[in-house]
Amino acid sequence: MLVVGKESCCDYHTIQEAIDSLEREPICQADTLYILSGVYHETVRIYRSNLTIIGLGTVEITMNRYAKERDEAGEEINTFATPTLFLGGTDLVLENLVITNSAGQGEHIGQAVAVYAHCDQTVFRHCTFKGYQDTLFTGPLPPAPRERGAFGGIPLRDHHIHYRQLYQHCYIEGTVDFIFGGATAYFDQCEIRSLRHSENQAGYITAASTPEGQSHGFIFKNCFLTAVPDIAPVFLGRPWREYAKTAFVGCKMGSHIHPLGWDNWNNSANEQTVRYQEYEVKDAALLSKKRVSWADCFEDGREALDKKLIFAGSDFWK
Repeated sequence: MLVVGKESCCDYHTIQEAIDSLEREPICQADTLYILSGVYHETVRIYRSNLTIIGLGTVEITMNRYAKERDEAGEEINTFATPTLFLGGTDLVLENLVITNSAGQGEHIGQAVAVYAHCDQTVFRHCTFKGYQDTLFTGPLPPAPRERGAFGGIPLRDHHIHYRQLYQHCYIEGTVDFIFGGATAYFDQCEIRSLRHSENQAGYITAASTPEGQSHGFIFKNCFLTAVPDIAPVFLGRPWREYAKTAFVGCKMGSHIHPLGWDNWNNSANEQTVRYQEYEVKDAALLSKKRVSWADCFEDGREALDKKLIFAGSDFWK
């Protein structure tokens, strides 16, 4: 057990110093890191597994890196070099943390990631993720980028067979594609809050890149979709890759959600391969007549939920 804080009695005064110490411990050894209340201005990279991180009081980890930032060679660093917190291991638990990318938004900023979750069997409880575009990335990356030679960013040491993540009682905010990636990620009783785009353009909550053949992508169960006042319409999702899977089950949605619900990312071919679903969503019966025809919207989803989305809690890892 290690303790991070500003007090003289703490083992370390920065989170990364504590993590560097833990990285030197045996891989199979389980450890717990406590972080005392305070604001920690640092980027944190965690490669190790079997780690629990618990924030005591109000703990915020914040940094302001952004995609259009220039490196020493004058090149843009791009999206995956921007996270405030990177997680690369397995069997991780994070509780009561606020992770912020404070770079802001706009053409001169581009994407700015708060959490890069390249991890498996990971649980986030009572955590807050704050940013604008691309707030939370749930690995893995797609096989290759479409607009440049490589994704770049933080070096990846391990590639997992599965990427399974559970978010319980969390708060996630952003503007565009602010929950994106290829993981099987289950969001349980979370608030998903849409912020106003800098040019008040349409927003997008999810941008899944679910690998072909993977059973599930993003699942939102009993979540609350909220927004700041007077926001432009927000879509539930659009496919970053063609086999995107996203489901909303028993969620309550504000009036900011676009009646069509889903966007094909300017490619009608995606409509044949994505799987977008809504079950027992508040006002779904009213909106179903307006939803895009290639998404499934069911007023009563109990039977479908039992058959298709049966995992939760301890069964999630099976």
